[in-house]
Amino acid sequence: MQEFPYNHLLQWYQKHGRHNLPWRDYSYDTKQLWYRVWLAETMLQQTQVERVKSYFETILQVFPSVEDLARASYEEFFPYYKWLGYYSRARNMLAAAKQVVEEFWWIFPTETEELKKLPGVWPYTAEAIRAFAYNIPTLSFDTNLEK
Repeated sequence: MQEFPYNHLLQWYQKHGRHNLPWRDYSYDTKQLWYRVWLAETMLQQTQVERVKSYFETILQVFPSVEDLARASYEEFFPYYKWLGYYSRARNMLAAAKQVVEEFWWIFPTETEELKKLPGVWPYTAEAIRAFAYNIPTLSFDTNLEK
């Protein structure tokens, strides 16, 4: 059985990867990083990176923490989200933020199964959060993967 080419992927990412994405800015404290990664990965579901960038920054200005988002009503949040489409995703984001605050003490879980309990967090999103927010060596394949 052939071993997975981790080193090849890492080398490719170091050379060709997107290193300027605002949600991959690791200078933030851990709690803020979790929120930024989750927010971005959720917004990126079925939406192109370039489209998400400006919405991401705007939403962070208005809702700078998971606590702020958890306190927001759909009516308060929707004007900042509405042009991204997939409105059930917006409702899931609010519900997930509330769940993180109420059930996980303001901290996004580290385990895949716990993350997948959050509304709108599917297998790819769970593993992306683990990889990008927690630096856990895990694989996460999305539908854009090419052979």
